[in-house]
Amino acid sequence: MLYLLTKPHCPLCNEALLLINQLDLDEPIELGVVDISTDEALQKEYGWLVPVLVDVDDNELRWPFDAQKAKEFIES
Repeated sequence: MLYLLTKPHCPLCNEALLLINQLDLDEPIELGVVDISTDEALQKEYGWLVPVLVDVDDNELRWPFDAQKAKEFIES
């Protein structure tokens, strides 16, 4: 399971989501989209950093990332 941390009215978040959905991955992934604006702690930690891709081990891939970096992160 992967999570994409986002917030409302975030063009970069939309771009990251589109990029992830268009990846040619070896195996399908389960992606949860997390709106940080609903959690004060997440807002404090990630407010200016979103979008951020997070895996189940809490490893992070912070924006800016391209398709190659995202694919490597997801498949690692």
